[in-house]
Amino acid sequence: MSQEYTEDKEVTLTKLSSGRRLLEALLILIVLFAVWLMAALLSFNPSDPSWSQTAWHEPIHNLGGMPGAWLADTLFFIFGVMAYTIPVIIVGGCWFAWRHQSSDEYIDYFAVSLRIIGVLALILTSCGLAAINADDIWYFASGGVIGSLLSTTLQPLLHSSGGTIALLCVWAAGLTLFTGWSWVTIAEKLGGWILNILTFASNRTRRDDTWVDEDEYEDDEEYEDENHGKQHESRRARILRGALARRKRLAEKFINPMGRQTDAALFSGKRMDDDEEITYTARGVAADPDDVLFSGNRATQPEYDEYDPLLNGAPIT
Repeated sequence: MSQEYTEDKEVTLTKLSSGRRLLEALLILIVLFAVWLMAALLSFNPSDPSWSQTAWHEPIHNLGGMPGAWLADTLFFIFGVMAYTIPVIIVGGCWFAWRHQSSDEYIDYFAVSLRIIGVLALILTSCGLAAINADDIWYFASGGVIGSLLSTTLQPLLHSSGGTIALLCVWAAGLTLFTGWSWVTIAEKLGGWILNILTFASNRTRRDDTWVDEDEYEDDEEYEDENHGKQHESRRARILRGALARRKRLAEKFINPMGRQTDAALFSGKRMDDDEEITYTARGVAADPDDVLFSGNRATQPEYDEYDPLLNGAPIT
C-alpha cells in the first residue's frame, strides 16, 4: 500500500493505479501459495494418495490436503530434496518484483535474464550434487529425476569426484549470475570472519592462561593496601608535627626572648651548636649591641659582688 507523508507528518492514503492494484494482488496470492506449498512439503507423508502412490481408506496427513499431497509428491520426484527451496525462490521473486515496481526504477531485462539463468543453474547443479553425494529421501532419489540424469551423465566421464568438482564450478558461476557478487569479495569476507574468530579464540585462550587465583593474592593485596595507608598517614603525621613545631617555636619567639637564638639558627641554616654568633637585622632598623633581647648578643654577667644578693645568689639575712 502506498503512503504519502505531508508537512505536518500526517499519513494519508493514496489510491493505487489499476496496474498497481493488479500487481500487488497477484503478489499477495503468489506469496500465500508459497506458504501453502512449504506447509505441504514439510507435512509430506508417503502413505498419502499422490501421483506415485495410491491409498483408498486412510485419511490424508498432508496439511495441504489432496492437492498438497499430489504437488509435494511431484516436486520431490522431480527435484528431490531441492524441492524445499522452491517456495523460498517464489517469495524472493515476489519481493524483487514489488521492490522494482514501488521504486519506479528502470528494469534491466538483461540483468533479470542473467538472474533467471543463475537460478536455473543453481537448481540444476544442486540437484546433481545431491544425487551424487546425498542419500535418497523416502522412495525418491535425493536429487530427483534431474539429479539422477546429471549424475548418470557425469559419473562415467568424470567419476564422482570429477563430477562433483564440475558441478561446484557451475554452481559458483550460477551464484555470481544470480546475486552479482564477486567471489573475490566473498573470499575476503570469509577470510575476515575466520580471522576474527581465530583472534577471539586466541585472546580467550591467552586470558585463560594468565588467569590466577584471586584468593591466593588477596592477603598480599590487603597487606600492600595497609602499608600504603600507613605511609600516607606517617607522611601526614610528619607534616602536622612540623607545622606544630614551627607554631610552637614562633610562640616561644615572643614569649621567651632567649628562644630567638634557636629560631635564628633554624632559619639561618646553621646548626644549633655553632659557636658563631648570630646577629639579627631588620630592614630600616639598626642593631643595638647593648640591647640583649634584639641584638642577638649574649647577656654577660658583671663581676661578682659579694654584697649584691641579686648576682651572688646569697640570701638576704
